[in-house]
Amino acid sequence: MTNRGRPPLLSDEVILKKALEAFASGGFEAMSVRALNANLGLSHETVSQRFGTKSELFLAAVNYGFQLFINDFNDELTRNDPTSDLEQLRALLRAFMFSTSRHPTLGELLHHMAIDEEQRNVIIGKTGLADQLMNAAELLRRLKSDGVIRDIQLRELWFMAQSAATPIHFSNVSQMFDLFDGPLDPDEHINRITDTIMRGLLA
Repeated sequence: MTNRGRPPLLSDEVILKKALEAFASGGFEAMSVRALNANLGLSHETVSQRFGTKSELFLAAVNYGFQLFINDFNDELTRNDPTSDLEQLRALLRAFMFSTSRHPTLGELLHHMAIDEEQRNVIIGKTGLADQLMNAAELLRRLKSDGVIRDIQLRELWFMAQSAATPIHFSNVSQMFDLFDGPLDPDEHINRITDTIMRGLLA
């Protein structure tokens, strides 16, 4: 028999996924915990009782989202066994584009105008993203020093790789090109963009 007055039991994962989407949509200040409870069909104190303050919820949601991202990123890296710095760079690029295509909410959150510098630093520092960026920067430095690739900034590489997922996220617009290129295959698209970037990087 159904208890009509009892709110549904939802997993932490469901709540954190919706919270991450809400933060990415409106930014930290505009995100309403009360509205999140209502959208999930929960009593107005449920999310706070389980995750604490709004700031604590923000950090929990960000950690949840980036853990999924990093897991996918690492899974993609393990599919390759790079034997050189150049092959490692290609593997990192492909893994980043693959993970970005699967987790667009994280990009929206990082780039949202309503996310301030302190909150962005929390995202970068607490999720391990800073370590990944440091590793990528050192890899670029070695490759440039060895004369393997041309001079390129990490910022340039980040935005080139991130934009590669745009046709996957905006499938309705991407379909305009089906007449010329055929239907979009996400894996093939990521491989082609990876190859294009790598060719452009070679010294």
